Amino acid sequence: MFGPCRGVARDLDTPLIVGRAAEGGLQLLDEKVSREHCIIEPAGPTGHVLRDLGSRNGTWLNGQLLVETTRLRPGDHLSLGESVLVYEPPFDALRARDGESTLVLTRSPPAPSWNNLSPSPDVLARAGELAVRAALAPSPEAAAHLVLESLHSALQPSALTVLRLGLQGSLRALVARPLGAHLTLSRELVTAALRLGRVLTMPEIQALPEPDKQMTRVRKGQAHVLCAPLYAGGAPAGAICVLRESPFHDEEMALAGALAGAAGPSLCPAVEPSSPDRRRYTPPVAESPSMREALRLASAAAQAQTAVLITGERGTGKEEIARATHCLGVRAPGPFIALHCGALRPEHAEAELFGHEKGALPGEGARPGAFEQADGGTLFLDQVGHLPAPLQVKLLRTLQDRMVHRVGGRVGVPVDVRVVAATHRPLIEAVRAGTFREDLYWRLNGMRIHLPPLRDRPEDVLPLAERFLSRLRPQMGCHIQGFTDEAQATLRAHPWPGNARQLANAIEQALLLMPSGEHIGPGDLPAEVRASKPSP
Repeated sequence: MFGPCRGVARDLDTPLIVGRAAEGGLQLLDEKVSREHCIIEPAGPTGHVLRDLGSRNGTWLNGQLLVETTRLRPGDHLSLGESVLVYEPPFDALRARDGESTLVLTRSPPAPSWNNLSPSPDVLARAGELAVRAALAPSPEAAAHLVLESLHSALQPSALTVLRLGLQGSLRALVARPLGAHLTLSRELVTAALRLGRVLTMPEIQALPEPDKQMTRVRKGQAHVLCAPLYAGGAPAGAICVLRESPFHDEEMALAGALAGAAGPSLCPAVEPSSPDRRRYTPPVAESPSMREALRLASAAAQAQTAVLITGERGTGKEEIARATHCLGVRAPGPFIALHCGALRPEHAEAELFGHEKGALPGEGARPGAFEQADGGTLFLDQVGHLPAPLQVKLLRTLQDRMVHRVGGRVGVPVDVRVVAATHRPLIEAVRAGTFREDLYWRLNGMRIHLPPLRDRPEDVLPLAERFLSRLRPQMGCHIQGFTDEAQATLRAHPWPGNARQLANAIEQALLLMPSGEHIGPGDLPAEVRASKPSP
């Protein structure tokens, strides 16, 4: 709820160590927290107990120093240094993209009020001016800052935030003002504002941090929240929420509604019904039973958010299956980013994955890494078994916390990314050898899809050859129509130790070396392919 890991949620299926050095647990980078401060352990089929591990400043439960192992109850507050953790909270905690601000979404039913006052001509003119400025902004974040600046000068609030609707109705905090703001509001208030298309307001108890030398307490205060819905392409897209101590007047609500309506398309740009990745998507060749099963699993995985691990020899089509998992699901409108872990230079690998701030690398400005580039979509990590041990730790932490920590960065940035990993190595053997983390292996292995080698699925050879030919023909400016019967038999007879990648290379070589003709014959194929004699 508060502290370095605010907005982070953890399942408690296994014991969770909390501390400054708890890399495999919940790591709190706070000098007031001991290296291993406390532990939360399962107790029975549904409950958990809290135990202090001899910490220097103690573990505080609901404002009282913990002196013995205690069973936790839903809603209990655990205080450690700057952090306040909540067990089975009756709310959700979000961290804004700025990494500093926190939004607490309660589940309390709203009792809002609204007004029917139309905006004045002056307000409409102001909204039109803002719409132009927001449309010219370089990013939704920049447009959001323009909107919050206008609302701040007009309403004099204590805090503001822009929320965007994410996958399956989730809410994400785009920006907040001031930096480091803490806001509490009802999730149902946002839902009601979007459903009714009205600006709503209601009082809401605020949870505010009060740190001292040992711990952080939670202070409650009264405030009023205004929620103005955002629409993009005619569909609900998010909300602007404003917080202050005094109630909002009708004229102020009309102003907020006009500004939100004007800036909505810039704050929440409508996603194309068919993203570039989806338009380019061609289903993998799947004539063999094994590839049809792999595609079936990919289609099933596409409907969930769990991580996927794709195994198989080099060149079997792992990226094609990863792209299918992306394009067949709810993340298809988002980006698909592929990163080859085995090709990363060791000195730049961390920055490529997680990004870096200005000055973190010599002569380099700030740059988002693969995780931030894939926000809202899918990150494909090919050859994940090549990741060095330090990056395995950071990758595990990112997957657990859904936060990215840039190289040279001070705070985490929330990301919404689905990871699909692939490897040609038997990772479980690397786990036994101690070169790959077991906890990371199980985190990546949410669903496993295995691709057999091409020699074990001969039904796919000719359809793959035809697809490669159709792709290469326009690139090379030739008019080859297909393969002779003898060439087809030769292709089927070859074992293809390099799998589909070798097959594509063989077709390309044939096109380069063919003097003329309409069909590729066996003599046009590479020597090692011609050496495979078809069965009589």
